[in-house]
Amino acid sequence: MQSLSRRSLFRLSGAAVGAAGIAGGVLPPAEAARKRRKVRAWLSASTVAPGELLTLTIVERLEQPRRIRVKDSSGLVWTRASRRRRSQVWTARPTEPGSGVVTVVVRRKDGRVFRRHEAYEVVGTTETPVPLTAALIGMSAPAPQWGQRVAQVGPGLGARRIFADLADGADSQIRLVEEAHAAGMLPVISYKVGGDVAGAVAGRYNAVAQQAAARLASYGLPTAVTFWHEPYGDMTGEQYAAASRQILPAFKQGQLKVGPLLNGWLLDNQLDTFSSFCPDDLFSLWDWFGIDTYESGTLAAPGAAKPAQRLPALSAYVASRGHATMPLGVGEYNGYSAATIAAAGQAILDTPHVWFGCMWNSTEGKGYVLEGERLVAFQQTLAVARARRAQGLGGRIEVAGP
Repeated sequence: MQSLSRRSLFRLSGAAVGAAGIAGGVLPPAEAARKRRKVRAWLSASTVAPGELLTLTIVERLEQPRRIRVKDSSGLVWTRASRRRRSQVWTARPTEPGSGVVTVVVRRKDGRVFRRHEAYEVVGTTETPVPLTAALIGMSAPAPQWGQRVAQVGPGLGARRIFADLADGADSQIRLVEEAHAAGMLPVISYKVGGDVAGAVAGRYNAVAQQAAARLASYGLPTAVTFWHEPYGDMTGEQYAAASRQILPAFKQGQLKVGPLLNGWLLDNQLDTFSSFCPDDLFSLWDWFGIDTYESGTLAAPGAAKPAQRLPALSAYVASRGHATMPLGVGEYNGYSAATIAAAGQAILDTPHVWFGCMWNSTEGKGYVLEGERLVAFQQTLAVARARRAQGLGGRIEVAGP
């Protein structure tokens, strides 16, 4: 464990003296000297539990231009939450028990450097893992058609796919989240940032992410959160990892669980590219790991690659990275035929540790609205999932037609 900082020692050993001095209108000498420092820094609390926020306040009275950096002995990432003329507030959210020292480094234009050190400790255990029984079968559909699609597929939906944008504010799509909770469904929320990848990497959306996370956590209900689903083609793996490190820590609180939704087709034959989006350190941040997966080819000429085959591949990949029991998720899946949809549903239900799998019930991208035998196949998936959750029984999905 790290030694206590000068400020922490003052708290422990000089609190009584300090209180008496302040009550009498005179600061103790040590505290008075600290107040006269050109650079001060302190933590609002030096002991927190995993998932709780550490808040560091920096106040300086330097006349020359200066540069302020914040470093951490344990590798914890600190982000600036606010800045005024003479003060800044930085925050970090540790996810594992341990201790560390955060160091403020202020370099004045004339070369003089001021350093302030604050020790902290993270006590207790990490958050409880995602509770898993049978996989939750969910759905994605445009909000104006949601009620109609729910009526068409019938009972059994356990999750709702929701797309939000931090560039639109902390309450983006919050009504849909509330509707999902009210219906007893797991919200599976994907946040983007208005196309501003560089801004996300630079921490431009950290404050709004914290606000959104606080709103979601206030409901006290399980919620899956991801950042920028299917990132391949929009950014590099390095950019995705850097932006995830900025955005996702804010959502590590309460019953919110974070994870990726990567391009599932990369598992077919581009494993190195797939891996570039999931460096080792992100696995310690993620609570679950997921993909979006569709049938290759077209409706007129389906390809050989099917969404069902990627579930075992996903499970094997996560196990190869040392996380064999990590919960899995499918943010979107669809197929051109009833057989493809049935097989995908069966794979979601049969692959161990799957938390949720959401049907893309919309004619956009590679998806098509569920109709006829394709609709029946999905309804049978829902029926099996419902039976498993209620009774703990297995089952097979029967496909209507040839």
